[in-house]
Amino acid sequence: MKYQQCVIDLAIVLVTVPSLVVVALLLDNIMNHTPWNEQFDSQVIVLGLAVAFFVIVVLVALYLTHRVGACMWTGPLPSGAPGESSIYTVESGAGRPAAPPPDYATILRDPPPYEKIEKYLLLDEPPPSYAASVASLEGAHI
Repeated sequence: MKYQQCVIDLAIVLVTVPSLVVVALLLDNIMNHTPWNEQFDSQVIVLGLAVAFFVIVVLVALYLTHRVGACMWTGPLPSGAPGESSIYTVESGAGRPAAPPPDYATILRDPPPYEKIEKYLLLDEPPPSYAASVASLEGAHI
């Protein structure tokens, strides 16, 4: 999937950059070397080229915002690629939308079991126990 997306990105660059250069050169040539403001046909050509340039720039901007993840017409895109599972997608189920992460107070009231954490985190050593974490919070003076 990543290779396919790279090919699409490269194709878009190879199509849009030369298109923008050609349209800009045509506009420059018509506006500097012809009396375009005196002839109606030249004015229509200049207007068409300007509109084409604007449309190409807007489409490139929309594509770039979509690739960055701030899609203008659907909202923010999920951070994981399709097929990748995160802790939220696994816990909430594939068909349902992911629930937001729990807040700090919820975790302190009902901590998740160690087996659940161990399944999603690749740790070299086990995390400290809940009792040790609570004791360190109670004993800490800030």
